[in-house]
Amino acid sequence: MIHLRQALITTALICSSVAFGQQKSDEKVCSSPASAECSSSKNLETNLEKIRLGLEWFTNPDHLPLIVAQKHGIFNSFGLDVQLIEPSDHWEAEEEILAGRLDVAVTEPLHLAQDAARGKPVLGFSRFLHTDGGVLYDAGKGDIKRPADMCGKTISYPGSPGPGGPAIVNTMVKADGKLDCDIASYKKHNGSFFHTDALQSNAADVATLIFWNFEIPEAKAKGMKDAAFFSLKEWGVPDFCQLVLMTTPSHFDKRKDVLRKLVLAMRRATGIVHQQPALAREYYYQHVNKEDASETQQAVIDATFTATLPAFPNDNMMSTEYYEHLMGWLVETDQVDSNVGEEVSVSSYWTNEISW
Repeated sequence: MIHLRQALITTALICSSVAFGQQKSDEKVCSSPASAECSSSKNLETNLEKIRLGLEWFTNPDHLPLIVAQKHGIFNSFGLDVQLIEPSDHWEAEEEILAGRLDVAVTEPLHLAQDAARGKPVLGFSRFLHTDGGVLYDAGKGDIKRPADMCGKTISYPGSPGPGGPAIVNTMVKADGKLDCDIASYKKHNGSFFHTDALQSNAADVATLIFWNFEIPEAKAKGMKDAAFFSLKEWGVPDFCQLVLMTTPSHFDKRKDVLRKLVLAMRRATGIVHQQPALAREYYYQHVNKEDASETQQAVIDATFTATLPAFPNDNMMSTEYYEHLMGWLVETDQVDSNVGEEVSVSSYWTNEISW
């Protein structure tokens, strides 16, 4: 059976997204090519500031403010032509921006801090999603009841066999009071983002880097009725289950005014998400072409949309202290060299200048 997430990716690529190098703007309807409204529309489009915005992996409800802003004409009202671009595979966003193929990309605070520690030219400037997440497990199996029970288990996570998965799980294990768990005892599995498959196939005992609003509904739809997770924020790990907009420092300086409009447009769309959720749902279902999805896929689309609705904050800023704590944890867990962690200033990779 095709994995639900892969099926959703396929549906989104075919029906709603823009493949790399293609464009999609807010739709406009004219009575005839020569009509006044068509002429006005064409004149408006020629004056719009184009922003090529790379999504994080594939279209899903996490991107709802972008979709609503596009469908509702909010981007156009701010003088923007925002093109939502899905990667056909993983990309290094800053390289795409430097190469002139993207202007902005969606990323997570964790990846932003890691990239900054590697010396990459990255600058985050607006947070637009804050959900919950952490480590997925199947409570129905009965062998894991609390974080300490994860000691020595097999972990599935993107980036395996890198240090990230064991660092997250072992931090939780220690927070639960088990201080003698050897980090070398964990076994690693690279199941990419197919977390549910990894657990159901017994390739792994737990899976990390999950967002509860997507992975938990998906796992339950696939038959894992007792799908559960340990939350980062409750077990000692910095809460990086958030999405932010990033670009390069040089691109930020060149297009600061335009990027400010992007932040404000998304903020207005967030208001529609909270105040008119039925309309936001209609826009999203149109965007992913829900009616053409399989019954199981439709159930996942419904459940993940509902779970994601509360996850969009009105405040787009993030604190220096947050990123200092996140970098401190990366150093503590040997994911970043201590000297590098001390040298990298938060202001070099995060700014609140246009997110107020």
